[in-house]
Amino acid sequence: MRPVLRLLGLRLLYFLLVFGVLTVAPLGLDLVLRVGIAFLVSMVLSFFLLRRERLEVTERVVTSVDARRERRRQSDAG
Repeated sequence: MRPVLRLLGLRLLYFLLVFGVLTVAPLGLDLVLRVGIAFLVSMVLSFFLLRRERLEVTERVVTSVDARRERRRQSDAG
C-alpha cells in the first residue's frame, strides 16, 4: 500500500506546485483554467518523472492478483 500512497502523494504534489506557480504568476488566468492547466501539466510531469514509482505499483498489484488467484485455486482444489 505504501508505493500507492507515495505515487498518489507525488502526483498531488506536482499538481499543487504547478497550480501554485500559475496562481502566483501574473497571467490573469481564471481559476478553472488554472486548475485545468495544472492538471494537464502535472499529468505529463508524472508520466515522465514517476515511471519508477508506477512500475513499482504495477508490480505490487500483479503480485497481489497472482497470490489471490493461487489461493483461490488451492481452496477450489481442496
